[in-house]
Amino acid sequence: MSKKPVPKKQQSKSSSRSRHSTWVAKKRKKMENKLVLDKCPTTGETKLRHFASLLGNYKGRKVFKTKADKAGNNSAQQIEA
Repeated sequence: MSKKPVPKKQQSKSSSRSRHSTWVAKKRKKMENKLVLDKCPTTGETKLRHFASLLGNYKGRKVFKTKADKAGNNSAQQIEA
């Protein structure tokens, strides 16, 4: 059975913690660069870039219908009938 390498001296707490904090900072920066928030030009709400807003708008046009749209259309049809 081969012997595993063992450090010659104990690593100080400050060295370990500074290495860890640097690693955490890099990961945080990567996540911030991946998740970019924008404002929807139609509604002004905050949303993820390259995603439709909660109301179904994307690049100034309606992409999908929401529950509020469906409920609004049903009530409008009932009033007309």
